[in-house]
This record gives sequence, structure tokens and C-alpha cells, in this order.
Amino acid sequence: MRIRALRISDINGCLNIQKLDKENYWKDLDLKRSIKNKDVLFVIAEENGKVVGYINGFIVPTKRTEAMIHETRVDKRERKKGIGKSLVKEFCKKAFRKGVKDIYAEVKPKHLKFYEKSCKFKKSGKWIELKKTK
Repeated sequence: MRIRALRISDINGCLNIQKLDKENYWKDLDLKRSIKNKDVLFVIAEENGKVVGYINGFIVPTKRTEAMIHETRVDKRERKKGIGKSLVKEFCKKAFRKGVKDIYAEVKPKHLKFYEKSCKFKKSGKWIELKKTK
């Protein structure tokens, strides 16, 4: 498995992964814009040239020492292989290199265990919001 930055050629693969989960939040244009935005971090996992997962988020433009994970998604046929954990790790590495000190993730309750146990995030408040500090 290879983890790397999103390219234009990866967009359809990312959109197909969300379709497998019966989601349609992201559109082609959203992903194209994210490639051009310096505050967006968008990383994909590929296996044999095929996108099998992605993570995206952003550096908070008003507080450059904070970042937010917007979404982590892995092809449902490829889950439980450590892909999501690898994506989160790479996102954090890239964010910390850019001067970020705190990374937050707002997650659904069913994903809380993944972020706390696998990715070592900690609850930061009364909301379901997680924080990882460098």
C-alpha cells in the first residue's frame, strides 16, 4: 500500500469509495478545489494503482496551529487492514510539519473507538471531538 497526496487522476476513485457507502457528499469540483488549496490536506491510500482510502481536512486559516480532519474513508472491501490508521498517521505527520500543534476530528459515535484506540486521539470536550497533540 502506498500513501500519497491526492492527484486529479484519483478523484473518481475517491468518489467511488463514498458511493460504496451510499454517500454523495463530495463532488468532483470539491476534490479539484482541495488540490489547489494550500490549507487543505488530502491524502489517499492506493493498492496496485487503485484508490482504497482517503483522508481530508484542513489547517485552520485563522489559527494556523490547529487542523481539523474532515473525513476518513476506506473502501468497505478493504477495511480492517490498517489503511485508516495509516491515513490518519500520514495526515497528522503532514499537519505537524506545517506547524500545526493540535489536530481535531469530529466523528460519529461509531468511529470514536477507532480514533481513540487506533489513532491515540483523546476527547477534548463535551462534544464528540478528538484532539491529538504533537
